[in-house]
Amino acid sequence: IMCAGIIARLMAAVSGAVGAVSRPLGRDPLTHRVRLKFALNPRASLAPSPASAGVPGATNDGFNKASVLFRRLGGAPRVVGSRSSAAHVTRAVVAPNYKDDLNFDEDDDVYTWRVGGANDIPIRHLRDVYRGEAPLVAIPNPFCTSSSCPVRGIGDRTPLALNRTFVSEDDRVLLKAIAFGSPDSLAAQCSFDCSADGSFDESCDVCSFTPEFCYRAGPRAKIYFEPAEVHAAIVNCGGLCPGINDVVRSVVNTLEVGYGVKKISGIRFGWGGFWKDGVENMPLTRRNTSGVQDRGGSIIGCGRGGGDVPKIVDSIERQGINMVFVIGGNGSHAGANAISAECAERGLKVSVVGIPKTIDNDILHIDKTFGFDTAVEEAQKAIKAAAVEAKSALNGVGVVKLMGRQSGFIAMHAALASGSVDVCLIPEVPFAMEGPNGVVEHIKSLLATQGHAIICLAEGAGQEYVQETGTDAGGNPKLGDIGPWFCKRLKREMSCDVKYIDPTYMVRGVTANAHDSIYCTILGQNAVHGAFAGYTGISIGMVNTHAVFLPIERLIEKERLVDPDGRMWHRLLTSTGQPDFAMNE
Repeated sequence: IMCAGIIARLMAAVSGAVGAVSRPLGRDPLTHRVRLKFALNPRASLAPSPASAGVPGATNDGFNKASVLFRRLGGAPRVVGSRSSAAHVTRAVVAPNYKDDLNFDEDDDVYTWRVGGANDIPIRHLRDVYRGEAPLVAIPNPFCTSSSCPVRGIGDRTPLALNRTFVSEDDRVLLKAIAFGSPDSLAAQCSFDCSADGSFDESCDVCSFTPEFCYRAGPRAKIYFEPAEVHAAIVNCGGLCPGINDVVRSVVNTLEVGYGVKKISGIRFGWGGFWKDGVENMPLTRRNTSGVQDRGGSIIGCGRGGGDVPKIVDSIERQGINMVFVIGGNGSHAGANAISAECAERGLKVSVVGIPKTIDNDILHIDKTFGFDTAVEEAQKAIKAAAVEAKSALNGVGVVKLMGRQSGFIAMHAALASGSVDVCLIPEVPFAMEGPNGVVEHIKSLLATQGHAIICLAEGAGQEYVQETGTDAGGNPKLGDIGPWFCKRLKREMSCDVKYIDPTYMVRGVTANAHDSIYCTILGQNAVHGAFAGYTGISIGMVNTHAVFLPIERLIEKERLVDPDGRMWHRLLTSTGQPDFAMNE
């Protein structure tokens, strides 16, 4: 009898919970919802989609939409249900756990987006630019894993047919994940100014959010190159960085094992390897790239300059190359974009794909570049050595100079990770050396109070004190050497024992750590998938933790910089305790 009573009470509880979930929206006291509205791009086309005709659940405007409901249970919101289908339009409904009296009709406006609309970030396809004589024909993709290879009799594979091997052309990733509610929010990317004269009132919609969607990276069901006819080239431009060999290995493995490509060439020593006399290609195979991830540097070399686009494309055409994978930073990506355009102008069926490489982490939009985490980890050794030296001497000062021409990401993250840095100076934040608010006075105070000081400099910091003229072989402005100048200045201003460490070549020449190695594998694989899918003039990166294809033009608009008003720099200031080294008026 007791057991029967317990079972009855449990069944009643379950029935009540199910009933609460199934009751009409807006009437459940535990369920509240509010629609989050977005400012759509006014150019977006919202015409009814033919694909939605007759689809169950399609709304009156002709679009099939998906609503997501959050239910308040025990104070924590969680997803309790959703409805969706394969149509191309999504409708978002967000429900916070407050405002008990909220009640919306189904006809209320909601944010709507359509794949292929103006909110997509367009990327270039060979269909759009190829003008050659041979037709551009899509063929089934042979790529598969051991658990997803074709079974005889099933027929053509699609994203839905067999173990979901492929990525749908309609998959998208949101470029920016934060919609700011107010211009005074930390690191808000919106302004109080909303009229021509810069005035502001409460009616101004200063933080309207126009979402942008990236194409999700991955293998497509259809490809535009016959693997047996592919001659792929890999070139590494610019300087060294941890993880280059990991990327090369990943590209080669995906080409050879995933797609069956037999001809892969490593272009030696940068762009010049395409056309300079005496420089021969390096044949690349799965066998001769096995184990290269355990070596630093680059098995195909590196080099700056040599970016003569007509000569490079002449070489591409002469060698019959139809896929070019460019490992490099902003300048190298600009070159890749120019080569893609020149190939299209000549009517060549060539896919050019970039793989972002800059140890400075200064490429826009993507979460981070490969090698950056390894560089920060390796920089810890230099900072720890400087700390040992400084703390072991009378009035000891340890100075470490790290890489970072226009951006101070390595210096900032390394200083924050170490926890022992007293002063961090980066290019984005000007500083005064002299005066009551200057660096010199602060270091004197540190020596007086704790007996030592540890300084971390980015190589591009304080260039107004050591500025040089001209550019290097890669077209970058030449930098003055801030490290030795800084040390001499300290010795001149105070009695101190300065130890200076510049680990630049130690940091960039090491092998990638586990995280970067995995990241390099992801980038290399998706670069190959993008090329076979027929895309050109694109680059690969992680956006909000998802691999995406982005047009090169968007990545090279400008350098990515540390935000002096951002949370990470504020965390660093909390760690170091350094004041605002305001420039003297």
